[in-house]
Amino acid sequence: MTAPGNPNSRATAAMMQEFERSGVSDACVSPGSRSTALVTALLRGNLRPWVILEERAGGFFAMGLARETRRPVILVCTSGTAAANYAPAVAEASLSRIPLIVLTADRPPEARDCRAAQTIDQVRMFGSHARWSVDVAAPSDGTDLDGYYRTLACRAVSVALGPPAGPVHLNLPMREPLIDVAEEAEALRSPTRRVESNRPYVRVAPSRTRLDPVAIRALAREIRRRRRGVIVCGPGIEPDSASAIAALAERLGWPILADPLSGLRFGGHDRRLVVDAYDVLLRDPEFVERNQPDAVLQFGDPPVSKALGQFLSHRRRDCHVIVAEPGAWPDPFYLATEFARSDAPGFCASIVEELGQNRPVSDWSDSWIAVSRAVRNALDRMLAAETAMFEGKIVTELLRLLPEGSLLQVGNSMPVRDLDTFGGQCARALEVRCNRGANGIDGVLSTAIGAAAARQAPTALVLGDLSFLHDLSALHIAARYPIDLLVVVINNDGGGIFSFLPQASLGDDAFETFFGTPHGLNFEHAAALGRAHYARAESWESFNRAVEAALARRGLNVVEVPGDRAQNLKAHRQAIAKALECLREYQPPGGPA
Repeated sequence: MTAPGNPNSRATAAMMQEFERSGVSDACVSPGSRSTALVTALLRGNLRPWVILEERAGGFFAMGLARETRRPVILVCTSGTAAANYAPAVAEASLSRIPLIVLTADRPPEARDCRAAQTIDQVRMFGSHARWSVDVAAPSDGTDLDGYYRTLACRAVSVALGPPAGPVHLNLPMREPLIDVAEEAEALRSPTRRVESNRPYVRVAPSRTRLDPVAIRALAREIRRRRRGVIVCGPGIEPDSASAIAALAERLGWPILADPLSGLRFGGHDRRLVVDAYDVLLRDPEFVERNQPDAVLQFGDPPVSKALGQFLSHRRRDCHVIVAEPGAWPDPFYLATEFARSDAPGFCASIVEELGQNRPVSDWSDSWIAVSRAVRNALDRMLAAETAMFEGKIVTELLRLLPEGSLLQVGNSMPVRDLDTFGGQCARALEVRCNRGANGIDGVLSTAIGAAAARQAPTALVLGDLSFLHDLSALHIAARYPIDLLVVVINNDGGGIFSFLPQASLGDDAFETFFGTPHGLNFEHAAALGRAHYARAESWESFNRAVEAALARRGLNVVEVPGDRAQNLKAHRQAIAKALECLREYQPPGGPA
């Protein structure tokens, strides 16, 4: 292929070619002028373009897409405040270790800081949230920078993939004329796309982090001495880790306290040592005191459950090992005595091999499992008998209705906590996701649409009304592209989680105005913006019908479930109180836990 004559086009064509050769397959483009050369370079190649009108939605859509494909997704925008709208998604992707490559077009250096139109300071604008940030040299005639642009692209893909994975920012200043219009129009009229070598300009071999044998032996000796240990699995664990962690738990005789986002609660791996009712168990002071572990082995990010966080921080133990890749430090309570820089499967396999095959004889894990099952059974019975539209039952009903291989995305605030407390475990392979990097409510719908775009199996999202309102611009993506997604909106007319917090005691006027924030809206007309099928579910019968119909139907489906914040708070407290009563009455075989 003849190189474009315009310097901007030459540079961007070289970069896009190397992105493609390095395994990138998708790019999300938001409209603008300064980024024209990036768009025409994209159209010259074979990357799949997604046109997202608004950058914040585009950033979260790309994040959902990248998380499912496990490869970087490119973001393209024009100069000025357009780039700033990527900031929330860049922050979330950084904390959640999701690979993005953010290409922000910019004016050249001579046009900066002099009130030139549509110009802000874009250099390193994402700060520490970007794994790598470059103010790229502006293309120009008479200077051969082909190798420079190609190497930038290859390096950007490598850095975005990590470890740790995350966003990369290339700021691309371009002088006018931005493109040669006649040349680009002729290229776009060509019926064929270029077919060239698949070998990237720079190949970067992927790697996984492994501990050296000396460190493995030292950790195995430390762990072997402990009989009352627990394995804590939080969000963000590699998808291929469940069986390896289960094998290590079996060898140690330790229970697995598995967050619903960990991947340990659902699937065909060995789940005999998985404790899924810990969020209730650990609210009982006597249970906490009787079951203090002498060692903790932690995988993934900090868990969702506040009760589990308090249990872990009850005191600092002399053996608290956190397994995390380089660059990650998931220890908000400063409890770690050792960090093992390793991927989870490799760590588990090495420790199991070092420990040998003899499983310790102990009723420690058996008592945890017995009590957890008793409490889970009590919660399940309560939910089965619940006739009101209790929010805690919505996630469990979805888990029951979703078929094998489905993805359930949950919103922050109440949905993820309800899943943790009321959702148990099952042998069906279900994937569960949540934007737990920054724990925010923005971009939740965009992320789910991006995830659904990468999948063939059913995808469902459950979120609150404020999260839905926060991300209405995502609906234009669903209207533009044929993406299959079930969205369940719990509409309790405000911020439901605040009813559980101390602010609820401020008095009705102050609380409702500044925290409850009622809006008085329903979402039928909003759903129509996304050309969605809409249903309102005011009973479990109508909810089940709506979900089953949505799963059998193509496109975007919105099911709105009306709720009442005061009644929801009361129902939560009653359910937890009954479960704790069951715990206190239950005596596992062999005596108290």
